[in-house]
Amino acid sequence: MNIVYETMANFLEELRCENTKKKYVIAAEDIKDAGKELKKWQRKMICYMDKLSGKDRAFLENYLEVLEHDYFKEEQRAYYQGMMDAVQILGGLGLIKTGKNAKKLIAKIQK
Repeated sequence: MNIVYETMANFLEELRCENTKKKYVIAAEDIKDAGKELKKWQRKMICYMDKLSGKDRAFLENYLEVLEHDYFKEEQRAYYQGMMDAVQILGGLGLIKTGKNAKKLIAKIQK
């Protein structure tokens, strides 16, 4: 990971996780409903996995771990992309300066 991306990722992750009780945290009903549905299926999955052989259970656990990690990384990418889009919009509107460093940062992150 290059230093610019790593620095930006660390900053955005801190900003993102800092406080989930902010007034502007997105908590749409469909997101809440999806979380409830996931919890329901997680309980079913635990019961199902208890019936599996050790080998089958280990295989499924590994697959789910890789899948969850991939979803997490995609969520992070979408978040970072949204932040970069916001910076570009604000710069395009002339509300913030977009000097050479900002353009270099955007170019490096887009690679």
